[in-house]
Amino acid sequence: MTNRDALLLHGLGGASGTWWRLAHELREAGWRVTAPDLRGHGAGPRGGASGHDAYADDALALRPEQGAWGLVVGHSLGGAVAVRAAARDAAWSERLVLLDPVLRLERALRSEVRQGELAALGVTAEQLAADTPHWDERDRAEKLDAARAADPAAVAATIDENDPWDLLADVTALRVPALVLAGDPEIFTFLPPRLAAEVLRANPRVRYAVVSGAGHSPHRDRPTETIAMLREWAESAATA
Repeated sequence: MTNRDALLLHGLGGASGTWWRLAHELREAGWRVTAPDLRGHGAGPRGGASGHDAYADDALALRPEQGAWGLVVGHSLGGAVAVRAAARDAAWSERLVLLDPVLRLERALRSEVRQGELAALGVTAEQLAADTPHWDERDRAEKLDAARAADPAAVAATIDENDPWDLLADVTALRVPALVLAGDPEIFTFLPPRLAAEVLRANPRVRYAVVSGAGHSPHRDRPTETIAMLREWAESAATA
């Protein structure tokens, strides 16, 4: 493949630094990597709307020199943003990799997820270490930095302003190949098998795999396996 420009979109409450490992691995493999802070996160802009279209507007405004990204990787919220952006403009990216994307948030879970995301912004180093003993120390450090830098109002608004939160119509509209790397249903995932089946029926361009032993953050829970799966698919001639 000739287009080696990659865009990495982090999840809710995250920041660009959480991509440190994947960004390094891709650069070592010859990719040119861009990892922005989303609005309301890190050093990203404050204020304004927090709907999927607003996030997608920001993503669509980011273009490499040749006009299209060779690869867009999105985690969680970032996966939803990537799907919305690619559905709106098929020329924006040549392929997508979605790490446990939140493509649908059931109404019954909205309050719980909202409370959990806001609570996560105040997590202590001790709590995070206890919850993620398998994470690399830098993953925990970047997660803590991201939590401190995120705007709680923007995090809450991202849940509140996306009601319903459902990207299945956007999945149907995709005209580029996409790989979903989901968390293990035995651990935790926002893309359980029943929803995954709906996604696959919605668009034959989508491929789906589970990262065994990973939860909602495959790139931190099982980084070696996740990066290998991502690169094998993204760098294959079959996805061109």
